Amino acid sequence: MTPERDDDQLAFRPMAHEDLPHLRAWLEAPHVAEWWGSATETIDHVEAGFSERLDGDLQGAHWIVEADGRPVGFLQWHRLGDEPDWYPDVTIPAGVVGIDMAIGDPSLIGCGLGRRVLLEFVHHVVRTRAPDSTEVWIDPNSRNERAMRAFRAAGFADTGIDLPDPRRPGEARRLMKLVWAGPTFR
Repeated sequence: MTPERDDDQLAFRPMAHEDLPHLRAWLEAPHVAEWWGSATETIDHVEAGFSERLDGDLQGAHWIVEADGRPVGFLQWHRLGDEPDWYPDVTIPAGVVGIDMAIGDPSLIGCGLGRRVLLEFVHHVVRTRAPDSTEVWIDPNSRNERAMRAFRAAGFADTGIDLPDPRRPGEARRLMKLVWAGPTFR
């Protein structure tokens, strides 16, 4: 069993152009590529988002997570809207936030870092930028037990709802939700 990584100092910062080589390497790493879509498609999407972020739109920002000052993974978050291709037959309450994440450094897989990253990101980034939101949704591939285990450890409830994956025909995504009562702290 791999030791817990509870002593790492975590930090989050918006992704910058100079992070793209890390992002590409992480997306092409076998432990990420197995579950993620096309690395090129993702990087094109991130690059397109830089101009939006420069215009002050942080709603769909892409973030880098650092452990002890070293980039080790990435996250993205956005408010969910009416997205019938991604959430067919699922009612999305107002203000719901969706998150995607990956720990890029393979030496940090299976040591509890994903749980910590998700908890701290939701607490320090999402809840301060979307104070009206009371739910965060994440939808890993339904076969990705490692990710679902980390998300459950972070407090996400497994809804038992499998959704089709528009990027991977024949695959399913498991809808998981983190819910808290009332508005966020200030």
